[in-house]
Amino acid sequence: MTAKPRLPSIRNPLLRQEFPWLVSEVVLLLILFNANPPELWFWLVVLVVVLLYRVERWWSSRPDA
Repeated sequence: MTAKPRLPSIRNPLLRQEFPWLVSEVVLLLILFNANPPELWFWLVVLVVVLLYRVERWWSSRPDA
């Protein structure tokens, strides 16, 4: 019997929280690089919307100065 390889767990809670977003952004970039011209704008807009959402969430979660 062979043991199933396990991915190391992410101990940093912030990185664990951000990891799905980072993966989705990388996947969107890969889709964007392989997109045909008609759908290129659609995926570019999707990526920009996701990035703007992430910036807005980061900006709103900063501690008040």
